[in-house]
Amino acid sequence: MPMTPFDRPGLARRDAPPFVATLLLAAYQALCLNAPEFWERLGAVRDAGGTPGSSALMVAAEAGLVLGVCLLLALLLAALGRAVLLIGGVAMILLSAAASYYMVRYDVVIGYGIVQAVMASDQALSAEMVGRDLLLWVLLLGVLPAVAWWRLCFRRVVRPTSVSTRRVWSIRLAMSVSALSLALASHAVVRHTAEQSAGGKPPVSASGLVAHRYVPTNWLSGMAMTGANRATAAMRANQLSDPAERFTYLERSPLDHVTVVLVIGETTRHDHLGLLGYNRDTTPRLRGEAGLVAFRAESCDTSTRLSLACMFARPEGVVTGAGFEPDRIDEHKVFSVFRELGFSIELFAMQSEVGFYQRVEPDFYKMREVIVADASSSQRQVFDGLLLPEVDSSLDRHPDGRHLIVLHKKGSHYLYSQRYPREFARWQPECLDADDHCGRAELVNAYDNSVLYGDHVLAELFDRLKGRKALVVFTSDHGESIGDGTHFHGTPRAIAPPEQRRVPLPFWGSPLLLSDPVHREAFERLRQRAQSGQLASHQNLFASMLGCLSVESRDGGVTPAHNLCH
Repeated sequence: MPMTPFDRPGLARRDAPPFVATLLLAAYQALCLNAPEFWERLGAVRDAGGTPGSSALMVAAEAGLVLGVCLLLALLLAALGRAVLLIGGVAMILLSAAASYYMVRYDVVIGYGIVQAVMASDQALSAEMVGRDLLLWVLLLGVLPAVAWWRLCFRRVVRPTSVSTRRVWSIRLAMSVSALSLALASHAVVRHTAEQSAGGKPPVSASGLVAHRYVPTNWLSGMAMTGANRATAAMRANQLSDPAERFTYLERSPLDHVTVVLVIGETTRHDHLGLLGYNRDTTPRLRGEAGLVAFRAESCDTSTRLSLACMFARPEGVVTGAGFEPDRIDEHKVFSVFRELGFSIELFAMQSEVGFYQRVEPDFYKMREVIVADASSSQRQVFDGLLLPEVDSSLDRHPDGRHLIVLHKKGSHYLYSQRYPREFARWQPECLDADDHCGRAELVNAYDNSVLYGDHVLAELFDRLKGRKALVVFTSDHGESIGDGTHFHGTPRAIAPPEQRRVPLPFWGSPLLLSDPVHREAFERLRQRAQSGQLASHQNLFASMLGCLSVESRDGGVTPAHNLCH
């Protein structure tokens, strides 16, 4: 058989990437970028009661599992060709370096929710998280290693003619079997050790925990789940059941001239509201509202996009995902019922969750960019107060009621100090910049200032509605970790700390609405539940938004157990 040009002695073999480069790609990501996580994990296992030996074994097994998976991924890239290995390898190094920065700096668990947030259309919020420290980190631990690895891949490797293609693939096969064996053996050790420490079967998958704890498996699994979920949702979009068509809805009192405002907050925790017992008076104006009834509640998920998918659907139309899986939504949301009841719908948002806004199917909507562009030059700072003039315009367009307004705030999303004007900076010192190494007290001060401003915006909204028959429902999409061992939100629900699911759920009825004895009676039942200390949840939203307007369904459309006004 004649030799190809690359089989001749003295010439570089360009058809087989250097195996050293493949090994280095896997080892750098699995061991070097995860080194701080391995150290922190070792301390966490010891603190949980593990012996030094068992703790070291657990972390070593997790490292072996990640290394085995990384090596398999690197070999897969190599099998697809030199160009795929080069481009894919550099991309993996850079993305893993960026992910490791947030893991080390903020103790963030990178999972499906975080990847969803990063891939969301609202890039302004993501841009606030990019600072000098991140760029320096990625330069030192991402760009420079990627350049060095790229140069290694292009180094001319002279091989004798005897190194045949068959031998190359034999080496690849041996490496693949070794990587797979390492991953399987490490997984067995991880699972066995986890079961021993938990006294039986661990509450969630041990391999799932490892996949979300370390790079690159955390962001790769998040991207895979995001892609699969979007594809599934797109295929099932036309198959969703519509509760407005399946059930009948009756008005115990006519809803003519009624205006409903649904306010979706962002990242506001119920345990940071003064009216719900917080030791700071972060809600001085809401505390004086006679028509306000507020609950401590639990969110259905820990990130904006995931919560928006489940929080307005009937609980019976949501199949809760097991472990790290997202929920499956089988029904349209409460907005289709309002439309069936004859309500017009308008939506105004300081964020850009376009997919959710389209599913609401409003008659008219504006996102942040349009709202800011339409505002006067003196209002160009992007605060939630810009939503109030939009409410005024919407009320002018629909003076007769049967009208639903949806407001999506920026609320208390990090960077907290960017969520309020300077006159609301009551608690000092505050964390002002993403590159500031702020302590927990500074973060909490800025966060509480944002809640104080949110109190102002809601009170101004109530003032605009006091001359109408109006119901306002406010809740957040999720809570927030503020230096409580982790930061931010988006931790996979199965392992999320409780504060990431703490949200408020206040209802406000205007004097004119509550002058109707039927609505007043419903609100009295609502108040009794709140005074009893009942914990609410996003599962109550569908039934309560209708039930607190005295809408009932005798064939199952409104579940009484979920209706807080029942």
